[in-house]
Amino acid sequence: MESKTSSRGASPAQPERNRSAASSSDSGEIGPLKLPVTPASKTNPKRLKDEDVITGDFINFEELADEDLMKLCQDGDEDAFEAIFQRYSGPALSFIQRMIGDRGRTEALGQEAFLRIFKDAKSYQYPRSFSTWFYTIVRNLCKNELRWRSRHPTISIEENLDRSRGSGDGDGLHIADNLKAQATDPLDRIVGEELTGKLGDAVKELPELEREILILKCFQGLKYREIAEVVGVPVGTVRSRIHSALEKLRKSVKDYL
Repeated sequence: MESKTSSRGASPAQPERNRSAASSSDSGEIGPLKLPVTPASKTNPKRLKDEDVITGDFINFEELADEDLMKLCQDGDEDAFEAIFQRYSGPALSFIQRMIGDRGRTEALGQEAFLRIFKDAKSYQYPRSFSTWFYTIVRNLCKNELRWRSRHPTISIEENLDRSRGSGDGDGLHIADNLKAQATDPLDRIVGEELTGKLGDAVKELPELEREILILKCFQGLKYREIAEVVGVPVGTVRSRIHSALEKLRKSVKDYL
């Protein structure tokens, strides 16, 4: 990533609000989503003193913590918002894709999430953890989307999840995303693909709260207390739901282990 300074000429990537604006090309097709391997919460810089990140008229945004970037956003700093966008756009798409399983809506909801962050920056309470505030907003958008679909079941959620998982680009709802086997034997590859598909089905069939908690923990890398704040349950409930979800997944793939 290039070092980000306060050029003051950059403008934030403006999300589009139209529901049909999910396409990222003139042809209407959406290219492969680039889902991050390392969640933003694992790479967030430590909080630094002003003199460590400000040199004359320049600010090194890469050295600022998320919370400090949001404080600048509240003052109308568009460069700080762009830095937040660059840092969290990948994790946002990853989370939304796994929550709703619909490639066509993932990008549009991601744009809407950052539009809300840009417009509602004043509602952020510094120095509250930015990641929990961020994922609360994105989770609510996903839940609204799923509720809307349940009332307009032209295409079922299950069909979207199946289509996403079978797209062949590895971005589906797979708990085994990071367990890609380097098998050379065709039989091993087939078994690996079946295991991945079985896990994807099992994750999809989890109760909604368990699925959300599992995604936030295993894919987004949030800590138990952060997950508890995002989903609004005690930390003990988060721990028990993680344990329950993993036990169900183990049982679903026991014939492959």
